[in-house]
Amino acid sequence: MNNSITQATQNDKQISKSIKSFFTRFHVSSALKSANAYKKKGFPVTEVFQYI
Repeated sequence: MNNSITQATQNDKQISKSIKSFFTRFHVSSALKSANAYKKKGFPVTEVFQYI
């Protein structure tokens, strides 16, 4: 059972890394900024979109 937890964590990290790479490659944060997508408090908009 311990191996599956470790593997799931590694998969999550790899997926997260892929998403961040996509955001960087396609300048998603610039697109969000030009669309006036922002929040007053809390997490940055890019982190919210990455989570979604």
